[in-house]
Amino acid sequence: MAEESFESLNSLTPIASFVHICLGIMALFLVSRAKDRMWNERLAGYIISWILIFLGLQYLFVSLIEYRVVTRATGVYNNYGGEIFYTFLTYGQRSFECGYTIGLGILPLIYPFPLIQRKSVVRILGIVVLLLGMVMIPFDIFTEFAYRNVRNIPSYLGYIVWTPIYIRFLFGEMIYGEEKSRNISSVAALLLLAAYGKFYMFWLMCLSGLCNVFKGRFMVEDFVEQTKMSSTAEVISEVLLSVTFLAILLGEMWRAYRKGPTGLTYITGVIFMLGILWYLLTLVYMDNITSCVESACELLSVAWVNWYVVTFQIALYLGVPLLFMFVMLNYNLVDTNTGSGSIIGRTTVLLLLLVTSSTIIELIQLILPVPEMITSAVFAGAVVAFIGWEEKIMKQLISKSKDLADSISAVSPIPDYKISDGEFRFFSFTMLMVGFYAIVISFLFEAMGIHQ
Repeated sequence: MAEESFESLNSLTPIASFVHICLGIMALFLVSRAKDRMWNERLAGYIISWILIFLGLQYLFVSLIEYRVVTRATGVYNNYGGEIFYTFLTYGQRSFECGYTIGLGILPLIYPFPLIQRKSVVRILGIVVLLLGMVMIPFDIFTEFAYRNVRNIPSYLGYIVWTPIYIRFLFGEMIYGEEKSRNISSVAALLLLAAYGKFYMFWLMCLSGLCNVFKGRFMVEDFVEQTKMSSTAEVISEVLLSVTFLAILLGEMWRAYRKGPTGLTYITGVIFMLGILWYLLTLVYMDNITSCVESACELLSVAWVNWYVVTFQIALYLGVPLLFMFVMLNYNLVDTNTGSGSIIGRTTVLLLLLVTSSTIIELIQLILPVPEMITSAVFAGAVVAFIGWEEKIMKQLISKSKDLADSISAVSPIPDYKISDGEFRFFSFTMLMVGFYAIVISFLFEAMGIHQ
C-alpha cells in the first residue's frame, strides 16, 4: 500500500514536462509576433518562455530517471546510488535546473520595472546568460552538486528586487493615489508567487525554524553532503522566503481592507492557510520525520505523501505555468489578437484547461479508489466541454488585458528604446546554446566517467 502511494510522487512529472515545453514554445511564437510592445516587455516574454522550456526539459530528465529507479518517500532525487546519480540523466536534470536558475535571475532586472536601462541591454543579458551557463553547469557537476544552494543564488534576485517594487508601488496606490501603480505591484506579486509560491507554503516552518527537522532528515538521506557555504545560502533563502511572503500577505490584507479583495488576495490567503497546515502536520508526524536522525530512516506516512502531492507538487507542476502564462496573457506581453497568434493563444488556453482537469483527475485517483475507466470518461467529457470555452476565456483576457508600459510611464517614465528583432533573436539563440551546452556537457561527463 505504501509503495503504491509513493508512486504518486512522480505521477505528475511526465505531464508537467509536456505542458511546460509546449507552453514555452507557443509563448516564444506569440512573443516574437509582439513587435509593438515595450522593449523590456518583449525581453521578459522571451525570458519567461525559456524558463518554461528549461523547466520542461528538467522534468523530462526527472521522468526518465523515474523509469529506472524507485524514488524514496521523501521525493528527493538524490537517493539513487552511484549507478544512477553519476549518469547523463542526473547531469542533464541538474544542468537544465541551472538554466532555469539563470533565467529566473535575469528576469527581475528588466520586468516589471527595468533596472537596466540601456539600449544594449538585450546583448548584455545574452552575454551574461552564456557566461553564467558556461560556468555554473560544469561547476555544479564537478562539485557533485555539493554547492547546489550556492548555485541557486542568482534566483534569489527575485526576492531582493520584486519585493521592494511591490512595496513601492503598493504604497504609491494606497497612500499617494497612483491608481496605475496597482498594475505594477500586482505583477510583482504574481511573479513572486510564480517563482517561489511552491516554497511560500512553508513560510511558517521557516519562520519558526521547524524546517531544520526536514534538513536533518535530508542530510542523512542525501547522497552528497552539502558544504557549509551551501547550507548558509539555504538559511539565507529561508529568511528571504519568510520575509517576502509576509510582505505580500500584509500588503494584500491592507489592499483588501481598503479596496476589497482580489484574486491575488485569495491566492495569498490560501498559501497562508497551507503554511499553518504544513506546520501542524509536521508536528503530528515529528517522530516519523526525525527517525533518520534518531534511529533508522522510516518511510514517511502515506497521509503525509498524499498531502505533499496535493499541495507542493500541484503548486510546482500546475501553479507555476498557470501564473507565468497569466502574466503573459493578462499583461499584454504577447500578440494574440490576429491571425495565427489568435489560434496559438486559444490553443494555449485550451492546453491549460486540459492540464488543470487532468491534474484534478490525478488527485481524485490519489485520494479515492476510482476506476481508471471512470476517470478516463470524465476526462473525455471535460475535453468536449472545454472546446469553445477557450475562445471565450481568450476574449475575456484580451478585453481586460493591462498595458504595464503605460502604468510605468504614468509613474516613472522609462526610455523607449527601438531594439531590432535581430537582438532579440540573439538573446533567444544564447538561451538555446545554454540548453545545447547542458546536453553536451552532461553526455561528455558521463562518457569520461568523471566521478567513477
